[in-house]
Amino acid sequence: MSFEVKLITKKETWDDFLETQTYTLMTQAWEYGDFYKSQGEEAWVLGVYDKDTLIGGAMLVSVHAKRGNFLFLPYGPIGEMPDEAHSVLFDYLKKKGKKEGYHFIRVSPFEDESVEKTYEKYGFRHAPIHMLAETTWLLDLSPQAEDLLKAMNKNHRNLIRRCERDGVIIKSFTDKKALEQFNVLHDETAKRHHFVRFSDSYVEKEFEAFSKEKQAVVFHAYLPDGRLDAAAVVYYYKHMASYRHGASLMLDKKHPSSYALQWAALNEGKKRGVRYYNFWGIAPKGADKKHPFFGITHFKKGFGGEEKELTPCQDLPISCRYWITWAIETIRRIKRGF
Repeated sequence: MSFEVKLITKKETWDDFLETQTYTLMTQAWEYGDFYKSQGEEAWVLGVYDKDTLIGGAMLVSVHAKRGNFLFLPYGPIGEMPDEAHSVLFDYLKKKGKKEGYHFIRVSPFEDESVEKTYEKYGFRHAPIHMLAETTWLLDLSPQAEDLLKAMNKNHRNLIRRCERDGVIIKSFTDKKALEQFNVLHDETAKRHHFVRFSDSYVEKEFEAFSKEKQAVVFHAYLPDGRLDAAAVVYYYKHMASYRHGASLMLDKKHPSSYALQWAALNEGKKRGVRYYNFWGIAPKGADKKHPFFGITHFKKGFGGEEKELTPCQDLPISCRYWITWAIETIRRIKRGF
């Protein structure tokens, strides 16, 4: 076999290939590259070919930060590629990175830990921090809605029905204006739970990149008295929906509107013919109660589904400056606790 890496310049070529994959991740979408470009970075789509057949590839983006500059594959590469094809791709990335002055290559694969040896063999090492969720929760949306309800935690099911019965209203929007209220709730949620949220600009630019084809949806949940209580941003990209951002005030314990909101988001996925609903990050098994995702994990798992443990984020150093980044990120990981 003879493998070659080529730059893909036509969106349709990449879209058609992604359509054949089991998991169609928003971070590998052409639109995600547009999002990075809107932040002043660069993005490329690389295809790995076996002669004239596209067998794999990756969305590649640049990251320029005070701690160091690197090339990043967000939940990539994708495709069924043998070790030799991976090596050809890694060689390409290494040469590109060195030529353009980057300090390292960072990869966050959406694959289980069985592929870790492939990275280790080439010289990758565990990154000091993760870039994307490494323990995720996926729900198969193919069953009928009633069957999805039956498979849920009983408490989740009862709360959804109570919210529906008592007049909790869920509204969905595909325009950016709805993000204004989401960002207000997001601020309050971050203060209450002591986490650093994505900036308004980050959320808005990411939304704009996917909103052109109505793939980005903002959900608002209103209590029976009309108060906005919860909001979420969900992306519907080909076979997968991704619960990317969420906020909740929890103003009424009798009507926890976040449950009804998620149920609406799941049903929107079914209407669009989406196969999987990706709840994004959860705490890994055995995590301490202090883990930032500990509380939200019970909420997400209660809707049914299965855990997907991914290969940890991998780094390939290509400059001695990598170790400055390594030191800074190691300290950062210790401070935040995970």
